[in-house]
Amino acid sequence: EINLFNEKNNGESVSKIISESLVESCHDVSLGGILIAISKMCIMGKKGAKLNNIKGLTNKFDYFFGEDQGRYIVEVQKENLNKVNKILDENSVHYEEIGEVTEENLTYNDELKISIEVLNDAYTKWLPNYMDN
Repeated sequence: EINLFNEKNNGESVSKIISESLVESCHDVSLGGILIAISKMCIMGKKGAKLNNIKGLTNKFDYFFGEDQGRYIVEVQKENLNKVNKILDENSVHYEEIGEVTEENLTYNDELKISIEVLNDAYTKWLPNYMDN
């Protein structure tokens, strides 16, 4: 369900924390959902991510691949987290801490462990590999 007020509010709030230099990187959640956005961030940053166990998760596929509008993945240094949380709270933006940056792999519990190299190959070489078959 589209909520234009929330989309605008979320976008303006993310823009504010970016303009205050509180963000390391940011990606919208659109095509492919949260997991694809995080994967792209891992590829571009050449870093991994350890995703938290999500509280109250009823359907992990909907959560990780849902293409809901007006959502962003925002990477924040720990020393900036309280400032960012304060801005988001003041603007009534729903947020959750979903993980942390790691050195090599994208992981989620025991269900997912994939290297950044494999992610990059899947992202950049899928079409040539598909055309060769």
